[in-house]
Amino acid sequence: MTDLRSPDCRLYVDAEMSETELLGLVMQMVFAPEASARAEVVVVKNEDYDTRRRAQFPHGFLYFRYYIDLYMPEESRKAQAKLVSALLQELWDMGIPTVAASPFEDLLPERGGYKSRAIPWAY
Repeated sequence: MTDLRSPDCRLYVDAEMSETELLGLVMQMVFAPEASARAEVVVVKNEDYDTRRRAQFPHGFLYFRYYIDLYMPEESRKAQAKLVSALLQELWDMGIPTVAASPFEDLLPERGGYKSRAIPWAY
């Protein structure tokens, strides 16, 4: 499935942990009993990762350490937005810089984090 379609949402994440640790953290959130939707989660090391450029606001998120593709084809747009909102809030609360890129950014807190000084940022 992931090879044939674009993700429903991409999260750019600058976490100082391994891919496996990040995947485990996100999977705990996605499969929590109170989660509003389910998603296929793919964590990828960002080939464009750059220690200096990641700190540049607001476009530095493109150079964060990882990106996470979320596939939620069975879920409504509202359910997708609710799940991504919860993921963003959890990661931000942990101090992890995260920006969402999706067609439903207007439904997300801080519009997904792009151009928001209210979210954690890489330094």
